[in-house]
Amino acid sequence: MKTYINSVVCLILLIPFGYAQFPTSANDITNMSDGYVGHEEALINDIIKLEFDKKNTKISFDFVSEDTQGTIGGLDFKISFNPEDPENAYFKGTALINTLDTDNFLRDGHLMWEKYFHKKKYPKIAFESSEVVHFGDNNYKVIGNLTIKGVTIEIIINFTLDITKNLLGKTTIYTNDFGINIHDEREKNELKIVFDFPILK
Repeated sequence: MKTYINSVVCLILLIPFGYAQFPTSANDITNMSDGYVGHEEALINDIIKLEFDKKNTKISFDFVSEDTQGTIGGLDFKISFNPEDPENAYFKGTALINTLDTDNFLRDGHLMWEKYFHKKKYPKIAFESSEVVHFGDNNYKVIGNLTIKGVTIEIIINFTLDITKNLLGKTTIYTNDFGINIHDEREKNELKIVFDFPILK
């Protein structure tokens, strides 16, 4: 009897602190949580959402017809990416034109001219995703708008995820689509771009 009384007393003491809650129906049992709406989902996202090493992130390119490789920096980006929830992921960022580097000082200087990238008027390249789609094992398609020299075109970046290493993306554009006419023929303006986002351990 004494044990029973002690149990009742403990239960009464716990009620004001919210520790003694009783389901009144089957639905209550199913929907029981810690009282914070969406807390379960938030915990999952906090654990799974990837964080990227901004310092060592790299964007490189290959201008195919000229066999010219290079990089661009001055990166300012924000990525929200949970591999298990791609529908709510987004990619947004910019790069600075004046950081374009093809390992040729004169060529890089020419590319800043109005005829090409027109650095003074359009100092940044920008990208913002509109949709992220899971496309097979560890493969994702990021669809979004790329803006170069004031021209915005929808592109698709194909990403492959190595959960222990990086998120590696690849896409192809043609510079003359953005008003940058290196060659007259469109095919000769092919530019292959690689995005390397290292994952923070």
